[in-house]
Parts: sequence; C-alpha cells; structure tokens
Amino acid sequence: MNAALLAPVVAHRGASGEAPENTLGAIRLAADQGARCIEIDVSISRDDVPFVHHDDTLDRCTSGHGRLVEHDACELDALLADKGMEGWLGEPLPRLEAVIALCVERGLGLNLEIKPVPGRERRTARAICPLLERAWPASLPFVFSSFVPTALDATRECLPDAARALLVGAVPDDWQARLDRHACRNLHCSGSALTPEAARAVRDAGAGLYCYTVNRPAHARELLDMGAHGVFTDHPGTMRLALGAQGTDDPVSAPPT
Repeated sequence: MNAALLAPVVAHRGASGEAPENTLGAIRLAADQGARCIEIDVSISRDDVPFVHHDDTLDRCTSGHGRLVEHDACELDALLADKGMEGWLGEPLPRLEAVIALCVERGLGLNLEIKPVPGRERRTARAICPLLERAWPASLPFVFSSFVPTALDATRECLPDAARALLVGAVPDDWQARLDRHACRNLHCSGSALTPEAARAVRDAGAGLYCYTVNRPAHARELLDMGAHGVFTDHPGTMRLALGAQGTDDPVSAPPT
C-alpha cells in the first residue's frame, strides 16, 4: 500500500482556532503561518454546487438558517460565515471552486472531507469531482476523506486514481479490510483514541496515518513518535513552531488525476 502523504501539520478547516472555520480567511491565515496543507469540509447546495461548510445546518457558522442542502447556490452566496469574529467580519460562505483557486495560488495541499447528507452521498461526490479534475494540479498533494464509505466509492468511480482516506474514531479491528474495500490509502482517526499497537500496524502496512483534532503540541509529539504521519490542528502556526523540525517536512504529492 502506498500512503498518501500530506504534511506533519495539517490546518484543520484552515487556521480555525483563530479565524472563522472553513473560510477563505482561515485558509489564508494558515498559509501565512506556514501551513503546507489544509483540511476542509464540503457539502452541496440544493442545485448541486459544492460549498465549504462542516455542519448539515447553517446556523452555527453562518448568517443563514436551516439545512444547507435546502438552499440554492445563489442564496448561499449571500451568506456570511464570519461567526461575528472581530477582524473577520464579511467573510463569505465559500464555494469549493474559490477554495481550490486559493490553494493553487498559495501552493497548499488539500484534504477534502466529503460531508454528504444521508441519501446524497454519490450526488455530493459527483458534484465535487469535476472541479478537481479540471483545476487541481498534479504538483500539489490531495486526499479525499470521509466517514461515509459510499461517498468515497463515488469518488473512485469519477477519479479512480485519487487518493482516499477512511475516517474513523478509534482504529477498528478490521481497518485493513475497510481500506481495501474502499480503495483507501490512508486511515484518519481520532488522536485521543490511537494506540501504539494500532499505529504500528497501520504504518507497517504502508498506509498513511493522520490524527484529528490535535491542539496540544505534547500530544502531537506523542502521536508522531507513535508513528502517525501527521496531525490535524486548529492552530497550525503554533503547532509548527512547537514541533520544530518534526512539523516542517515537505508534503508528498498525491494528485487526484
């Protein structure tokens, strides 16, 4: 198995500890702090336009209300996603297309987590893939991830050579069978649930191993020493500084095409 490598420190929803999560501003801040890769969440509008947003509903992170999938793209374009954070007022809810363009401009690798509502797993993946096929450069690292195997399977149908990662909580006993079943090169698990035995098994199999969401440098060091290839963090600048050389390796390309 050939691991799909990102970077030891991946900015979780951008620099989401200091800027509104999943916004262009949070991604720019992560890049300014030296992040080499970011992680984002993607859902689709009622008319099948991919937007970068974590929750099923709009209320927590935007000026909108109700379920994202029940709004057309033109309605979502009018929303703010600044969460009322001082210094970030006016941040829009971004389309995936805009985030891809920003990543390419800033030379950022991307972990794209697919967040479909039930019943729209394949539809969500199929709306996302053409944007990547058209605009993502082979020179930048890229990995799909999801807790939803059906969504990962749909990316395999559209972009068979793209790197995929299965998201789990604790590493399950049948992790190898699951990766094989869904053609995944990585396993992304909860940093609070990883054990040395599981880390060693995943690394020995040649799979990529990344842990979410890790905001304490001491915990990140422990996970990296255990065998994790990297951690997702809300504070990429602080984490990179704290880890020193351990957190500054260059990413390895894993393009979607």
